[in-house]
Amino acid sequence: MKKLLIVGLLGFSLVGCGKGEPSPDELKAFKEVKAQGAVKQLLKDPDSAKFQNMDGMCGEVNSKNSFGAYTGYQRFVAAPDLAILETEVPKDTFNEVWSNLCN
Repeated sequence: MKKLLIVGLLGFSLVGCGKGEPSPDELKAFKEVKAQGAVKQLLKDPDSAKFQNMDGMCGEVNSKNSFGAYTGYQRFVAAPDLAILETEVPKDTFNEVWSNLCN
């Protein structure tokens, strides 16, 4: 499971749009937008999502729960079609993925 998750997240790539390769800043911004979209799909209230400390595919999100209260920031790792929140997988697994992809 851990290797599949890491390989899936590392497999995330982007195709150039004819003007040459995107700049590092453009690539980072693209990854952040796609990561936010993938994370929002996991949330009870995606419109309430607040993101901070974004760095490519990694960051923290805070959103409202079923009762309408914010739950507090939690870390995530995401790609366009895959996201994991630190509260949804075993702590050791999340920490390993985070240390491999986000540090």
